[in-house]
Formats: sequence, structure tokens, C-alpha cells
Amino acid sequence: MEYPKITIITPSYNQGGYIEETITSILDQKYPNLEYIIIDGGSTDNTVDIIKSYEDQITYWVSESDRGQSHAINKGLEIATGDLVNWINSDDYLEKDALWNLAKAFKDNPDGEVFCGYTHCFWDESGDTSHTYRMGVQPTATATILNIEMNQPGTFFKKPILDSIGSINESLRYVFDNELWMRFLCKYGQNNIVLLDSLFAHFRQHDQSKSIGEGFEEFGKEQQNIIQWLNKQTDLVDFLQDKINEKTVNSNYKSEPWDFSYLDVEYLHAFSADKYMVTLLNEGQKKQAKYCLQKSMKNKIFKLNKKNLGLIKQLFIG
Repeated sequence: MEYPKITIITPSYNQGGYIEETITSILDQKYPNLEYIIIDGGSTDNTVDIIKSYEDQITYWVSESDRGQSHAINKGLEIATGDLVNWINSDDYLEKDALWNLAKAFKDNPDGEVFCGYTHCFWDESGDTSHTYRMGVQPTATATILNIEMNQPGTFFKKPILDSIGSINESLRYVFDNELWMRFLCKYGQNNIVLLDSLFAHFRQHDQSKSIGEGFEEFGKEQQNIIQWLNKQTDLVDFLQDKINEKTVNSNYKSEPWDFSYLDVEYLHAFSADKYMVTLLNEGQKKQAKYCLQKSMKNKIFKLNKKNLGLIKQLFIG
């Protein structure tokens, strides 16, 4: 078997308590065609000493000031030469034989563009399992975008595909992995996503991590802004655009134009219409709310339940 080159990037900053487990989980795979890159942001703890103790097995490493996690990943991507690429954060680690299972999947699925395995999430203090999951994939690319369930540690991109959709968006602090995935889906769809039963990674949940220490609410705000940006880019009708603008969370999200080849714009707009029709109705804008209901029903987003029967009655009976 000819082994594909696999690039792992580890962005790091002051994770001396965890990074050795990250490094050894990657090196102990004994995978014969590994490119391992560590981009440290100038740690002031024992991180650099730990990296140095393994530097003869690390392809490239640097410790210098950077602009944060997304910038560190981009620095790694610029020098990455693997057939497959992913990043594993310095408080997470790979499952035994993960790279071997990935290499087999690469060989067995020559048309695959992205390879998705499982990630095990656990609580650092107790070691107890939180949950184990794989990248969420809905029936269509647009539905996957709008109901995003991101599993970055267990997802490897072919490098040419990753290069074609651009770098990590450094205007985002929390959901740059989501946004990268969304750009992929918009450009390539999901016909060549390979879903695997293998466990690839372990994700550590602890108080110093962004997801736990800073709260999932911040992730939601950034995600909301991306969806709102998508609506603006695709000319959502004016009265709905006004509602979205009112709800926009102040953010620094910026992006170059996306390739929307696989984005169902009608479904995207119907999703937003479904979200805002109650607000419009409560404001007395019945005509606009009816439009939203019709759009939502046409795209099979509206769910007929007891609550929504009441909404229909308000709209059409009064």
C-alpha cells in the first residue's frame, strides 16, 4: 500500500499541561508518511520545553507571537504538503490507529474530498464521556449548513480541496471551523463526503477551553452572523432583511465572496422566513408574515403542530 501523506497541525499557546499527550498521540501512531507541524504562539509556560523534547520527530515547529488560534492554523496550512490535512488542538489527542484507518479510507474512496470519523468528547476533571459523534450531514448541503453539527477534530480534508476554498477566517474567534465547512459545502456539495465508522479523535472539555470557559452563547452569536451575512449576499427580500438587521449581533465578521454553486438560496431564505414570521405577525405585519409562512411551507420547513395551528389561525382567520 502506498501511504498518503497526512499533515497534522497543532496550534498551541500555554497548554503545557496537555500538549505532551497531544504530541505523543500523533507520533505514537508510527504512521510512515506523517507531516507534523506545531505552531506555538509564544508560550510562557513549559510548552516549548515539551516541544523541544520531541523536535527530532516533528517536521516543523515554531514558537512566536501570533494573532490567535486561527492565525496559527493558517501559518501551518501555508507550509502543509500532505494529501490530507487537519488540525488537532493542543488539549486534544488522536485515537490509536486513527491515521492508519484514515489512510485506508483514502485508498478505498479515491473520489472522496472530505473524510469524517467520530470524535469522543470527555470531561477533563472526571474523564467521563460527554458524547461521541460524527460530522452532522443532512439530506442536502444547505440543510447541513443551516443545522450545523461540527466535528472538526474528526474531519480531514484533501489538501487541494482545502486550498481551493481559502484560508481559515481570522475575523472569527469561535466558529472558524464551521465557516470553513460551510464554504466547502457551498462550493462542492456533499456527494463526496466519506462518512466513516472509525473513532479518530478525543476532545477535552475543561474550564480553560473556549467552548466551556467562554460559553456556547458566543459560538451561537458568530454562527448567527454568518447566516445573516449569507442572506445579505443572496438578496433576501427587503422586509425580512430589515428584521435580520435588527437582530444582527455586532461582530467583526468579514469574508470574501463565496462560491454558491451548491447553496439552495430559496431554502436559505425560507429558513429565515420561518424564523421571523412570528415576529412580523406580533408587529401587525400580517401580509409579510403570510408570505413567510407560504415560503416556509413550500420548502417543507414549517412543521404542523399544535403551536403552529394557532399561528395559522391568527394569520388566516384572525
